[in-house]
Amino acid sequence: MNAEAIDHVNVRVPESGVEEFVAFYRDHMGFDLEYYDAYQSGERGFFYVRLGESCILHVSPRESVPEPTGENFNHFAVLVDEPLSAVTDRLDEAGVEIQTEAVREGAVGELPCVYVEDPAGYTVEFKSRSAD
Repeated sequence: MNAEAIDHVNVRVPESGVEEFVAFYRDHMGFDLEYYDAYQSGERGFFYVRLGESCILHVSPRESVPEPTGENFNHFAVLVDEPLSAVTDRLDEAGVEIQTEAVREGAVGELPCVYVEDPAGYTVEFKSRSAD
């Protein structure tokens, strides 16, 4: 079997933090949401954050969600099509602290990246093919 890509990752977030989660991914980072209106109206129990043409986050809000500790799930990485400096500008504007800035290996080789914690406590690695 040859996998083409990871299709989606399902993350559970506290219902009380959905607005902050949406603000981070949609408003600050610029990702599109899918089915968010249907989630808000109660028609669906989850919605999507579109990360790219072939990858989404399934966002499953729950009344109670254990805090991510990094012991079972460490992070997920998102390859973006803009310079890393643009990503760090977005994060600065959103008031998000960068935990680590580095060059790390991944599926497409060694690339510059930053690690941040999203509003639900998940560590996200944003990678770019360009540091500038």
